[in-house]
Amino acid sequence: MEKKNTSLSYLVTLLVVLAIALIVIGYLFYTQKKESEMVIAKLEEYSGLIEAQKDTLETELKGIIVQYDSLMTENDTMNLKLEMQQDKIEGLLKLRLSDAQKIRKYEKELGTIRGVLRSYIVQIDSLNTRNKELTVENISLRTQSARVININRQLAEDKEELISITKEAKILVAANITGVGLNKRSKEQDRFSKVVKIRIDFILRKNSVSEPGAKMIYLRLIRPDNLVLSPPEPGVVLVNGEEIPYSANREVTYENNDVPVSIYWDNNGDLVGGNYIIELYEDGKMIGESEFALK
Repeated sequence: MEKKNTSLSYLVTLLVVLAIALIVIGYLFYTQKKESEMVIAKLEEYSGLIEAQKDTLETELKGIIVQYDSLMTENDTMNLKLEMQQDKIEGLLKLRLSDAQKIRKYEKELGTIRGVLRSYIVQIDSLNTRNKELTVENISLRTQSARVININRQLAEDKEELISITKEAKILVAANITGVGLNKRSKEQDRFSKVVKIRIDFILRKNSVSEPGAKMIYLRLIRPDNLVLSPPEPGVVLVNGEEIPYSANREVTYENNDVPVSIYWDNNGDLVGGNYIIELYEDGKMIGESEFALK
């Protein structure tokens, strides 16, 4: 009896220790999660500041290019020097570096560029009479206006291109798409007369740009004679402004990482032998296609 009580006491003590350990682990996990969220928020804030600083420096450099245009004179030698400085700045803006590296490079070069600009201004002032300065100023205003218009047009085009690229980048991709027939015992079967269900397997690929959350995936199974196999309750999906029938659909929780997915279609008697086309759609866009065969 005393031995039994001792065992019971040991068991109770063990459970209490485990409970305390679980509480400590839970608290540490919660604390670590909060710290991680704070670090991520600070990194995002820092990234925004870096991007803003880089944009400011790039704007100043582009402004200096415009200023060089305004300094063009009738002196060919001076004009050649101005063009060389413009080429240098444009080359600097085209460097393929990280934002932080660009900032360091821009800040390092800006001092020299500003000094050269000031020295050229002095030289041009000494080379031109007041009449020539007025003529250059007039030409400069027209040139600067044209360049600003071109810059604005280019910025508008770049913005439209960026919007288009962003939309394309958000489209999900379905990879490793396979289709198999299943018999009554859920075993793979390639004879259409014995198939009671078709399973389509694929992987939704990782996409850090796409919005996470619930994603409705639509499946179209197309027979060898181009007939789209229907679900128990026929439905359509809007693709490029056109309503097209689908065979099955499934909602998937997507968290921007690879997600294995399977979609099933129940045989309604419409199967025939031959090659079947698999098409997958999400948000009105085709995200993958493949083929499989039934005998």
